[in-house]
Amino acid sequence: MISLVIESSADIRNSLCYILLSLGIKGIPCATREQAIGAAGAAAEKIFCAIVDIDNKALGGVELIQELKRIPATIDTKIIVHTVQSNREAVLKMLKLGIIGYLLKPYHESETPAKLSKILQRIEGQEKRQHIRITPDPQDLLRVHFHVPEYQHLVSGKIINLSMGGLALELYSPVEPPALDKDTHISSIHFTLLGRELTPSGTVMVRDNKYLAVNFSAINQKDSIMLAKYIYKKMQV
Repeated sequence: MISLVIESSADIRNSLCYILLSLGIKGIPCATREQAIGAAGAAAEKIFCAIVDIDNKALGGVELIQELKRIPATIDTKIIVHTVQSNREAVLKMLKLGIIGYLLKPYHESETPAKLSKILQRIEGQEKRQHIRITPDPQDLLRVHFHVPEYQHLVSGKIINLSMGGLALELYSPVEPPALDKDTHISSIHFTLLGRELTPSGTVMVRDNKYLAVNFSAINQKDSIMLAKYIYKKMQV
């Protein structure tokens, strides 16, 4: 799933892309009206939704929404407005434009992710989200460690690929079966990204000699956003 993120503030634009990625949606950041129209025109597939900052006059939010409705890739795109305008007149005007989501400013890192997630859950229908997988740079040397039941030693390795849904790693030392067999639950997986330690839980999905594929079974909001931030930055390189 793809979303346009049309926002005048670079920090907020990137933050909204991190939130979307944490929810399994690829955000395409657009700082100007021209970038938004260009991205819509160049899209190889239909764009699921667009978050539009309608408060910045240079973006021409209302006119931009009308223009997006004339482009094949965005003719059915679900529009979410990002705005400080919450009075009745403004809301009615947006409804007439076919707006289906209202994300109020100011952006707040502890509140906006939940608000956006709630909007997306309401509008996505049968759309399927797919996690984007990246390969960390060798110099990042992402180490991971954890304990598993009935195994006295700390299990450790290096991450060889990573997504919002899980990771694959190469073990530093062999672990004898039945430890780490398929479906083994890991209550706390420790690894560090961008100066922060993440601790999701997970389940072993594939075991192949010294390689493991682990799906995250639970990850808190702050860890999820930090993971999305790391993946997003790697996608832009």
